[in-house]
Amino acid sequence: MITIPQCLEFPCDVHVKGICDFYLKMLQLKNEKTYLHSKQVANYATSIAAKIGLSPRDVSTIQTAALLHDIGHLATPSIILYKAPFLTKREEAIYKRHCLAGASMLENIPEFTNIVSIIRAHHEKWDGTGFPKRLKGQNIPIGARIIAIADYYDSTINPCTLHWQKTHAEAIVELQNKAGLDFESALVRAFIESVLPVAIETHQPIKNSD
Repeated sequence: MITIPQCLEFPCDVHVKGICDFYLKMLQLKNEKTYLHSKQVANYATSIAAKIGLSPRDVSTIQTAALLHDIGHLATPSIILYKAPFLTKREEAIYKRHCLAGASMLENIPEFTNIVSIIRAHHEKWDGTGFPKRLKGQNIPIGARIIAIADYYDSTINPCTLHWQKTHAEAIVELQNKAGLDFESALVRAFIESVLPVAIETHQPIKNSD
C-alpha cells in the first residue's frame, strides 16, 4: 500500500470531531474494511485538494466529507458489503442507496450542511453516467469529484479493502483511461502528481479529454 503523509487529522472543531468519531466508530463496528477505506480515502482526497490550491477551509471540508463518505453503509445489509462488487441487480440497487442514506444522516446537523451534497454525489461521474442523480461535469461538487478518484483508487489497490486485484501501475493506467469519462482529467493528474509522483515517470501522460 502506498502511504502518504497523514498531516491532516480530524477537523479541529471539537463538536465536529465528536460527530466524526461517533460515525466512524459505528462504521468500524459495522465493517472494519470500510472504516479503514474511509480513512485512507480522506488521506488521498486531502492531498488532491491541497495540490489544486484549495483554501485550508475547503480542504478541511473535503477531508470531513471523505471521512464520512461511506457512512450510508451503516444502512446497507452486511451481506451486501461482504459480497460487493459481486452483486445481483437487486443487491446493487440496495448498495447504491448508501449515497442518499449517508447524506440523509447528516442533513439536519448544521455543522455538516456543507458536506451533504458532496456525500450524496461521490459516485457521480464526469460524463453523467454515475448515480444517484446522473450529474455531469461541473454540476458535480468539486469535493465529490475529488473523493470519487480517491475512492476508486483505494478500492482498487488498498489491501485494506475487499477487492484489491490491481497493482499500483494497473490502477494508475485505469485512472488515466477513465480521465474525462468517469473522472475530471485535471483532478486525476493532481492525484498522480501529489500522491504517486513516481507514476509520472513510468506511465504515459494523462489524456486531456475534458
